[in-house]
Amino acid sequence: MTTTESRKSTAGRPEVAQAAARASIAIRERSGREAPQWIRDAAAGRPTTPPPEQP
Repeated sequence: MTTTESRKSTAGRPEVAQAAARASIAIRERSGREAPQWIRDAAAGRPTTPPPEQP
């Protein structure tokens, strides 16, 4: 692809975010860790709120 060609990506940001969240869940489950609810919400396409900051 050159700089003059337009991109032909069909996936939008929400779909990419959902795919990334699903991958994160799979990695966590394989390593025996629990996935936080906000990541599960992102994978399902539900609105998320960021986790509170830890002091």
